[in-house]
Amino acid sequence: MNKNYYNPNKDGIKIRSINLCMVILCFVLCAGVFVSAFQLKSKYNDIIKNMDEYTRCTKAVNDFRDTSDFLTNQVRLFLIQQDESYATAYFNECFNEKHREKAVSEISGFHEGDSVQVNMMLAYQESKDLAETEMYSIALLYTALNIPEKMFPAEIKDIKLSAEDLALTETQKLIRIENLLFGIDYQTSKDKINRYTTTVLDSVLSQYVNVQNRDKTRFYRFLVVQICTIIALFIAAILLFIIIMFLILQPINYNIKSIENEKKMHVLGSYEMRLIAKTYNALREKDEIRASVLKHKAEHDPLTGLINREALSKIKEVLSDTAESIAYLIIDIDLFKSVNDKYGHIVGDEVLKKISEILSEQFRNTDYVARIGGDEFAVIMTKFGDSPELVIQRKIETINRALQNVGDGLPSVSLSVGVAISTMGYNQQLEEQADQTLYHVKQGGRCNCSFYSRGA
Repeated sequence: MNKNYYNPNKDGIKIRSINLCMVILCFVLCAGVFVSAFQLKSKYNDIIKNMDEYTRCTKAVNDFRDTSDFLTNQVRLFLIQQDESYATAYFNECFNEKHREKAVSEISGFHEGDSVQVNMMLAYQESKDLAETEMYSIALLYTALNIPEKMFPAEIKDIKLSAEDLALTETQKLIRIENLLFGIDYQTSKDKINRYTTTVLDSVLSQYVNVQNRDKTRFYRFLVVQICTIIALFIAAILLFIIIMFLILQPINYNIKSIENEKKMHVLGSYEMRLIAKTYNALREKDEIRASVLKHKAEHDPLTGLINREALSKIKEVLSDTAESIAYLIIDIDLFKSVNDKYGHIVGDEVLKKISEILSEQFRNTDYVARIGGDEFAVIMTKFGDSPELVIQRKIETINRALQNVGDGLPSVSLSVGVAISTMGYNQQLEEQADQTLYHVKQGGRCNCSFYSRGA
């Protein structure tokens, strides 16, 4: 006989070594994907943030310009049409709306200390200087219209007119106001405001373009990295498939034929496959026993023996495909923390076991009783009659009476229960409805059972 056939431990490539290398490789590649994805998201957010900043700054500058032009139009229309509503609109903007101040604040929030803020402040100062001329013109126009000083708007009562302007006739005052609002000095100030705001817009655009180009370059760089790591992952997957094919799948196919022909397994493939070839029958029996134990542990709570949250989730999936009536109960132990604090966790565990036993006794074999948290249980009832509320209410009352019996030396406790019922199988709303109902029970004094509805 071939010695290698009976000594598989001495040769063959170890799958776990290959697996370790592949795990490390995949971990590195996946880390690269995650890092590049995070960086892509970060750069995308930077691009959006930069775009938003540019949009808000541009809007703020345009609002500033529009407000400045609005004030000019209102004061000029007041002069031309001598309608006080224009003066009122002017005052409302200056003292209430304050769009210019808001625009300056918006710009300062994004460009504190740089040239953009400086030029915006220069434009604002020029606009404020212009406003003084406009307010003076409004005050002078009120005197030209022979409106008594006591009827002057509060905004201009403190404005002191020069003696020379007061000495002018009404016609001369109107000419004086026209010179103030349409003269070369006024237009020069308006031009300065436009120049400053144009400089602000140009600077904001320049900064936006520079930052956007930088962020786009970084975005594409990380995108290339991500594409490359994804390609590498794909290649690693193909490589892993080839390794599995030659070191595992082919030996398995050969050994299946050997088993069918009642022959010994061929010592082929990896180190592990060679070892399995000699100890196959014994390992299969052990694996079946181990799988049974592991399955039970995976699906049951080790303290109470009830099914756990994971097992209950599988049951929910099965019941979601049915059209039968379902009752979902969420059960919470009232003030269970005080039991642990007062008597200790050992007594608390005994209380949990007692509750689990009583729940199992009260509910049928067709119902599913689960422990889904520290002091929280759930029950799914199926195949019940037309009055499940009455049945459930009686069960909970019976359970609470049993739990308040301290004959076994354990402290008395009580349960609060929220119930939701569906006529069309399980759905996610059932759990939410039962949880809401449980909340109302706790708010109402605990130790009770309440129902959400019977609608699907």
